[in-house]
Amino acid sequence: MMKADEKEAGKSIGLAWAASLVATALITLLASFWFQSASIMSGGAAGSQKLALLADMRMNLARSAEKEKSAVLSANDGDAAGFAEQSKAAASKVGRDQKKLEAVSEQSGSEKEKELVAKFGASWTELQQIDAGLLESAMQNTNVKALDLSSTIGAELQQKIDGNLAKLTAKVKPEWRKAQMEKIATDAKIAIRNIALFQTRHIDAAPEADKKALEASILAEQSKVSTALKSLEKMTGKKSRVYIREATTDFGEFMRVNAEITRLSTLNTNKRAAALSLGKKRKAEAECDRTLEALQKLAAKKP
Repeated sequence: MMKADEKEAGKSIGLAWAASLVATALITLLASFWFQSASIMSGGAAGSQKLALLADMRMNLARSAEKEKSAVLSANDGDAAGFAEQSKAAASKVGRDQKKLEAVSEQSGSEKEKELVAKFGASWTELQQIDAGLLESAMQNTNVKALDLSSTIGAELQQKIDGNLAKLTAKVKPEWRKAQMEKIATDAKIAIRNIALFQTRHIDAAPEADKKALEASILAEQSKVSTALKSLEKMTGKKSRVYIREATTDFGEFMRVNAEITRLSTLNTNKRAAALSLGKKRKAEAECDRTLEALQKLAAKKP
């Protein structure tokens, strides 16, 4: 059931990103087409200069957004950093052209144009502030790293514990005592599997309250494992004591790995970056583009 939910969630996010990337590409094409058609219709050096600046600003705004989304989707730190730098480079060009536009508008712009330029400036400042945190989070990939730790080192330690507990109970006599020890060992294995499951849910959870609740559940399962291992140690003969000691040592390492998993997961950078990209960033970017489009229409009307 959970796997189906996870697939549906992933599908929804994927569709949202696909739609966003298509919109970005359309904006780039429309901005280019707008400049070509409007520059033919409008005369005057000042008007053509404004149209050229506005077309470049819209295209670079779209490119910056496209590279930002690629950074958010990248699971590799190097790839994410590369896309983030490309996004910043395109945004820098928007900022450069914004200053040129402000200067040209101050000299020859109407009151309406100056109002729109100021409006873009405010929206652009907000967008830059959002991007600063968003791109930093995208490059950290803490949720991805946490999941990798859980599925590699965590899973390997779990297998080692299982193996040592199996060896511990394999040759126990009499049968009733073997059954008793196997029951305790099984309880420990189930509790460790529950911890691994809670780790995955912790990584996937967004609200802090949900993460705290899962951490409490992990502590409860840890207590069950510790109690089970202590009981097994008391019941184990000298020849088999090495197995319970190794299982106990490996469980201690498993919980140290768990601490790092929850630390990375609590930073939650992948979730935060995705939420910003599909939420506040998308709205601020759309507002910037709408204002630039309005400025294009205004510039195209002038003789």
